[in-house]
Amino acid sequence: MIKNSTDKKKNLVVGPSLSLRGGVAHHVRTLLNSPLKENFELFHFRVGSEYQDNRLKIMIRSISTPFRFLIKLWQVKPNIVHFNPSFDRKSLLRELTMLSICKLLRFTSLVQFHGCSLSSLMKNNRLPYYLQFILKWATHFIVLTETQKQPLLTFVPENKITVIPNMVDTSLFIKQSKRSNHIILFMSRIDIVKGVYDIIQAIPEVISQLPETRFLFAGEGPDKVKLQLLSCTNGLAKQVKFLGYLDDEQKVNFLAQGDLFLFPSHHYEGIPYALLEAMAAGLPVIATPVGGVPEIIKDGEHCKMVPPEQPEKLAESIIKLLKNKRLRASMAKNNRATVEIKYDCKIVCQQFQQLYEKSSS
Repeated sequence: MIKNSTDKKKNLVVGPSLSLRGGVAHHVRTLLNSPLKENFELFHFRVGSEYQDNRLKIMIRSISTPFRFLIKLWQVKPNIVHFNPSFDRKSLLRELTMLSICKLLRFTSLVQFHGCSLSSLMKNNRLPYYLQFILKWATHFIVLTETQKQPLLTFVPENKITVIPNMVDTSLFIKQSKRSNHIILFMSRIDIVKGVYDIIQAIPEVISQLPETRFLFAGEGPDKVKLQLLSCTNGLAKQVKFLGYLDDEQKVNFLAQGDLFLFPSHHYEGIPYALLEAMAAGLPVIATPVGGVPEIIKDGEHCKMVPPEQPEKLAESIIKLLKNKRLRASMAKNNRATVEIKYDCKIVCQQFQQLYEKSSS
């Protein structure tokens, strides 16, 4: 039953600009437009800068953030403040300032950690002071996977941590039952840590056996130009195409045309939206077992797992799957079913609703 607006509890979601790219911005957009709107009044408090901001704007916004946050608290009077920091020093320090205000004024605060690893910030097996205070002052924590949860248990009681995965609206994605065009897709940040160079290095072996294969890269990033030049100098211009950043509608069409999705990341991953969206589109996957990825997909059932930074293994797996239509179809079916059961926005929003209601009671 949908509640009247006067009956709804108010939640203030703290996060980056909704116009930005990246996982955290995508999460905040998804959350604010999710079925949670039926039972909660959701407000957004923007932190961080826009792409076009100059240094002066960034400095002014940084200095004014605590004051703007106080005003927003006074205007909204939220039952819960839901923080979504990036896992870096600058973002966590900014969040600590706002969290201290919540602590002082006795607002309930939820801190959600996205794709992150505590060890990345630890020095000499010690957490930095700002993270120690965040772990001490927040009312409750949300993590994406059990893998993320385990290191936190050293510092936070288990009853203060809830595992809630990322979510995707499966109804938006087109299920294709027949694919035989040998089109391989990559959709993420064009960055060395995402394994993009491994893909380029794997391509010659793939096209030597399956010359009709094409590789499409969607996304932007620091290595895009280098990768484009490398493709041309290696004689791969006909086999490789870079499409740039895709909006939500373009992503649906992009994923609908593929036979196989690659996610050969090198670094810690939480629950990548790109991977969930590929699964929702009914794509078989080749991935690396990093971070929370093995909690989402299982080798042989949903995907083919390959070791990070081994392009020869990546090429071998691509060839194997392209030659095995039955296995691709089985993985595609399992991926779509898994997302519908575990990661669909309606399912995940129920978990958020339970936590919101419990935390604000």
